[in-house]
This record gives sequence, C-alpha cells and structure tokens, in this order.
Amino acid sequence: MREIGIFICNYNKADVVMKCVKKIQEQTYQDFDILVVDNASTDDSVAKLQERYGEGITIIQNEENLGGSGGFGRGIRTALDVGYKYFMLVDNDAFLDQYAVEHLYRYMEAHEDTGICGAEILYTQNPDKIQDLGGRLDMDSYHMGGVLAGLPEMEGNAVLECDYVASCTVMARTDAVRKFGGFPEENFIYWDDVEWSTKCWKAGYKVVVNSHAKAYHDFSDRNIRNMFFRYYINRNRYKYFTKYLPEEKLEDFYQTITREFFSQNYAAMNKGKYGTVFTAWNALDDFMHGITGKAVDGKIVPYVEGTDRLAERVAASDSVLIYMPEHTWKEYNGLNNIFRYLMKQHKDIKIMVTFRLEDHNLPEYDMVIQLCGHVTRIKENILPRIYMDPWRNYVLDENDYHYFCSFEQGLKNFQEMYRPLFAERSKELREEN
Repeated sequence: MREIGIFICNYNKADVVMKCVKKIQEQTYQDFDILVVDNASTDDSVAKLQERYGEGITIIQNEENLGGSGGFGRGIRTALDVGYKYFMLVDNDAFLDQYAVEHLYRYMEAHEDTGICGAEILYTQNPDKIQDLGGRLDMDSYHMGGVLAGLPEMEGNAVLECDYVASCTVMARTDAVRKFGGFPEENFIYWDDVEWSTKCWKAGYKVVVNSHAKAYHDFSDRNIRNMFFRYYINRNRYKYFTKYLPEEKLEDFYQTITREFFSQNYAAMNKGKYGTVFTAWNALDDFMHGITGKAVDGKIVPYVEGTDRLAERVAASDSVLIYMPEHTWKEYNGLNNIFRYLMKQHKDIKIMVTFRLEDHNLPEYDMVIQLCGHVTRIKENILPRIYMDPWRNYVLDENDYHYFCSFEQGLKNFQEMYRPLFAERSKELREEN
C-alpha cells in the first residue's frame, strides 16, 4: 500500500481538475495514490478524467453535491478505511509545485507531534504573492485572518505554528485524525478547515504550515458580489465561534455579530442592495435555526447594485469640501475610496479636505461632505452638509437622517427577537464538544 492518499475534491471543473491531477503526477515524491472525489458534476468531469488518466487515478462519485466539506469528508473517511499513513486534501483549482508533496511528507516524518501540515498558498494570478500561509483566530473580534496574507512570497524555509491551515493543499497524519475526527461536513463549504484544525490542536497535535511546500490557488471569485461566499462564510463563522468560545464571551459575541450584521445591512437596505441584505440575513437566520448543509434555493440571492442617489449630486457639482472632524482622523481609512468615488462621477471635480470647517466659506462649495465613522452612529442633523462614512454610506436628506436615527431602536428589537434562538443554538452546539 502507498504511504499517502491524495484526495482532490471536484465539482464541475473538468479542465481545471485535469491540470490539478497533472501537477500531482509530476511530483518528485511518488509514493501516493490519487483519488478524485467528485460531487456529482454535470460537466463530464468524470468521463474526461477516466479518458485521460484511466487506472492512474481512483474516482469516488458522490450522488449529490456535498460541497467541499462533504467531498473532503468522504475523502477523509476513505483514507481512514484504507489505512494510509498520511493523506492530503487538495482543491481542484490548487496546482502543486513539484516538490510540495515531498516537503510535506518529509516534515511529517520528522515531526510526530504534528497532526496537520499545510503548504504556502500563492495566487495563481500573482505567483509572487502569498494568499495563505497559516492563519490566526481572533477570539476577541471573532474573526480569522491569514498570518502573512497579501505579502511577497516567503524566502527560505519557514515553519509557522498556527490556529488553522487552508485545506486547499494540506497533509494530515491518519493516526492523529482517528483521534480528533474529520471535517464538519454540515458546513458544506468554508470554516470546515478552521474547525478541523481546532479539533487537531485541542487533541494535543500541532497545526503548522511549511513554506517550503508551495501551491498556487485561484482566489479571484472572492469579492463583495459573490453572494455564495457571503452566505457560507458568515453562517459557518457564527457556528464556529458559538461552539468554541469560552462561555463568558458568548454574550459579547452575540452583541457583536448582531450589531455588525444590523449596521452593515441597515445601510445597505437604504441603498437598495437587496441581494446583499437578504443573503446575509438568511445566513444569520439559518444559523440561529440550526440549518446546515447546502443552502436551499432562494437563500442565496443574486447581488444587486442598488441605487446611488448621491451620484447625481456629485455629477452636477464642480467643487466639494470634505470635512474631517478630529474624532475621525484615526478611525477613518477610506479617504482614497472617497476620492475615487467622487472622481468617478465627475473627473474634473475640485476637492478640498479640511480639519477646520470654520476656516471656510461654505457657500463657495457646491457640496460639503462631513466624514463619520458610520452613518448609524450619527447624533446631529447637519443638513445640507452630507454625512459620509468609509463604506460610502451617506445621509443625503431628511429621510436618511430620520432613518439612521432609528438605528439603535431597530437594533434593540432585532437583538431581542433572536436572543431566545441564540441561547438554544448555543446550547446545542456546545453539547457537541
């Protein structure tokens, strides 16, 4: 039997998965089997793989699309049944450097205390830039983040102990996984590798990323218009922290996520961004009701651009004064975005920025914009001056002013509505630990 089983999860990416398999076959270390777990693809992925690779690979066919969580979950169960010493999980759009398997294998052989070892993930479109090199969990702000994401590729051979590694290219010790278990397949996609890594280090094994092993991954579809990403990343984030936070932090977590959700989507609703609002709300509501797995039809709503009532005002203006009150100096990091926004509407508009409003004759300007941390936090009616925040939300008229002044009461009602459901969901999840 081979030392390693390499499991590729595929769904409707025939040409991409063919390249993925080819890169694995070109590895310097060759003591492995290649197994493709196909999530009921409808694009002839299976037929094309069989035609090109024949008995050189094993294809495991799921009867339905179980997502990355379910696809890799089946791969992990297969690895345990077969009895490989190690197994790898590889996304179908991750392309391994020819030394990747060898470096991961050599590291695992030399470090029996390591349960999971990930590769340095670089952008396919920008191969000198790090997409993922291990991650940390912020248990105070309730977010995750890459340790060196966005920085130039690492030089030398760095090994980082971390909270989690991305499952797009990762090797695991089979005997360790027998103790701490496999993927949370109910996630469908996203946050599954985070929870798997957590189970690993809670069981006493290290989670590391080895920069000597490299893979190139396409990440171009992760943007604000990707409602699929928004739904699953939020729903499963809520689930993760509710399950693993210390008991004493649950109330703060509830306050944080409900305020975060309500402030983001309260402003988005005012601009008619209904796809964003309803998708985010469905993610939160499904989490609260314990709904997992693949989202049912209608829960992920297509992105809608919304309306921009300020754009016409800007286009009709030749000059604008931007006032930055003292309390916004440090927290405001979106001034360049505001400049780009204004110039997109009127490329020749004259922009003046000031910290002292009293030094200017306001009627000389066609528009006066006052920056704020977020429009939901405004306390004073300054019209005809226009409030604007780093996310380009604005208070343009009396209707906007009264709408955002009602935010706190709306939030309070929203929090009270979901509080009993959150208490019940918390109990269910924490009993699983």
